[in-house]
Amino acid sequence: MKRLGVVLALVGVGLVLLSALLPGPAVSGEGPEAASYGRALFQAKGCTACHLHREVSPGAGVGIGPELTEAVFDPAYLRSWLRDPASIRPGTRMPNLGLSETEIEALIAFINYEAE
Repeated sequence: MKRLGVVLALVGVGLVLLSALLPGPAVSGEGPEAASYGRALFQAKGCTACHLHREVSPGAGVGIGPELTEAVFDPAYLRSWLRDPASIRPGTRMPNLGLSETEIEALIAFINYEAE
């Protein structure tokens, strides 16, 4: 189990470094544009390694983290969680991805987005 934690941490660090190559969005806030950028980040940051989300990769993920397809979270909670997961739940397996504020807002838009 300890080995899995080390592997997840290394994967998280690698994904953070790789995601630095992603261009920032030309959108901010809520709506389909922000949700679309959040969807791309959800894949690029490696969220699908642990989380399931029907809009990204049906059947992917290992279920370590919660299923997020139907999830709607308080945006303030998600901001805190995505900024520093260990400050919310010490010992969590969720790595700190070093997300920018723009990336955090886009991920919130994607996770909480409901198409009309």
